[in-house]
Amino acid sequence: TAHLAPAAHLTPAAALAASAAAAPAPGGSRIVVLGAGLCALPAIELLSRRSADVVTVISAVEGEASRACAALGRPNLQPLTVDARPTNASGWGALCGLLGQADACLSLLPATMHAPVAEACIEGGTPLVTASYVSEELLALHERAVAAGVPLLGEMGLDPGLDHMSAAELIRRVREEGGAVTAFSSLCGGLPAPECASSTPLAYKFSWSPAGVISATRNPAQFTVDGAVVRVAGEELLRSATPLADSSRLGRTLRLEVLPNRDSLPYAELYGIEAEAHSVFRGTLRYAGWSGLFAEFADLGLTEPAPLPAGVRTWPELLASRGVTPTAAPAASARVIDALASLGVWDGSAPEISTDATVADAFSALLAGRLSYAPGERDAVFMEHRLHVAFPDGRPSEVRSSSLVSYGTPDGVSSMSRSVGITAALGVQRLLEQGSASSGPDAEPLAGVLRPTLPTIYEYCLPRLAEEGFAFEEGIEREASAPSTAATPMPAGRGTPGFRAASAAA
Repeated sequence: TAHLAPAAHLTPAAALAASAAAAPAPGGSRIVVLGAGLCALPAIELLSRRSADVVTVISAVEGEASRACAALGRPNLQPLTVDARPTNASGWGALCGLLGQADACLSLLPATMHAPVAEACIEGGTPLVTASYVSEELLALHERAVAAGVPLLGEMGLDPGLDHMSAAELIRRVREEGGAVTAFSSLCGGLPAPECASSTPLAYKFSWSPAGVISATRNPAQFTVDGAVVRVAGEELLRSATPLADSSRLGRTLRLEVLPNRDSLPYAELYGIEAEAHSVFRGTLRYAGWSGLFAEFADLGLTEPAPLPAGVRTWPELLASRGVTPTAAPAASARVIDALASLGVWDGSAPEISTDATVADAFSALLAGRLSYAPGERDAVFMEHRLHVAFPDGRPSEVRSSSLVSYGTPDGVSSMSRSVGITAALGVQRLLEQGSASSGPDAEPLAGVLRPTLPTIYEYCLPRLAEEGFAFEEGIEREASAPSTAATPMPAGRGTPGFRAASAAA
C-alpha cells in the first residue's frame, strides 16, 4: 500500500512533484482525477479500492480535494490544491508533467476544459476518460490520439454514458436474434424520489447548481417520427412536453412527462440503426406538471440571461417589474403565484439579488436556496429504452424495453453522483486493462476519441455497474402486426404544440 501524506501548501510544481514521487505498489497504477465536486467521491472511492493503486485528486478549490479524500480515509489517496488551468503557466506545466507519469486520467472538470487536458494526455501517452458529451474540439484531436495510441473515452456518465451502453447492448442482442429496430426511444431523468417530490410545487429538487437545468429549458431539439424530422424550437421546448404513456414500465407506476432531449438524429448512426429505424427519440423525464410550470416562469422572463432592471435588488422588486405581485398577476396563473410564494419571494426569506447577476442567475440562486435536498431526503434516477423490433422471417414484431430505477442514500451519496462517478471510474479501469494480461492477446486496441457504444467497453462496464446497484429490468411485449406511429414510445410529434415536421432531407 502506498502511504501518502496530505499535501501541504506548496507551489504548483512542488505539490505535483510530491505527488509524482509517490509511486504505486508493484502491479499498481497511478491515476489522476481532475476535479473533486459532487460526482468525484463515488469515482474516487471505486478507483482507490485497490490498495496498490495511487489516486491523486486535484482541485483548484481550496480544501475540496482534501475533504473528498478524508471522507474515504484511504492511505492511497492524495489530495492536491492546484490551479492547473492552461492560463496558469506554472500549474499547467506541472500538471502536464504529472499526466506524463500517470497511467490514466479521469477529468471531471467542466466540458470546456477537456480539450487542453486531452492534448496533454496525448503528449504524455495517458488514457483519458470524461463524463461529458464529446465536443467538436475533442473530435478534432482524434487523429492525433490514434497516431499516439492514446484512448480518449468520452460520454462515460449517466446520460450520456450508461444510456449508451445499455442501449447498444440491447440493440446488439436484437441483431443477434435476427431482428431489426424500426423505432427507438431512450428516456432519462434525475429527480427527487417520489416521497419527497411532493414537498415542492415544482416536484423537483437540486443537488447542485440549477443553472444547467435553467439553460437546458431553452435548448432546441429534433427527432424523427415515421421518417419525418420533427423540430422543436428552444422557446417551445417546455410546451412540447407530453405525458409518459402507461405502456412503459415507468409510466405504469409514476406520473411522468417527457421533453425532447436536444438532437436525437445522430444517435441512429451512433447505434447503427440508421438504415432501419424510422423513429428515433431521446427524451428527458420530469414529474407531470414540471414543464408547464417552468414554461410560465419562462413567460415571466425568469429563465433569461438578461440584465436586471435598473435599481432592482430584491425579488418583490424584480417581480413587480414584470407586473407580478402577491395579489395581482395578469401575466401569470394562480399556480405560478403559489409556486413563487413557496419559494419565499414575498416573505423576506429569499436572498438579496447580486448586483452583477442576470435574471437567470438570480432565479438559479433562488431555486438553489429553496429547493435543495432536506435531511433524510433522497434522489432517484430513472431510465428507460423502448425498441420496436421487426423480424424479416415473419415472426411477430415486438416491443423490447429496458428500464433502470435507482435511489440515492438519504443523507448520503446521491444516485445521480453515483451513476456518473461510478460509470466514469469503470471507464478508467477498462482503459487500464489495455495491454494487461487480463485483456487477452486478441483484445481490441483502443485509441482515438471513443464513446462507450463499443462492445469492448460496455461488456466490461455493464456487469460491474449491475454489481454497484445499476441493473436494468428488461421486458418483451409481442405484437400481432408491425407498430404504428401511435404505438411508438415517443411524443405524438406533429400534433403537439411546438413541433414542426420537416422532410428527412431538410
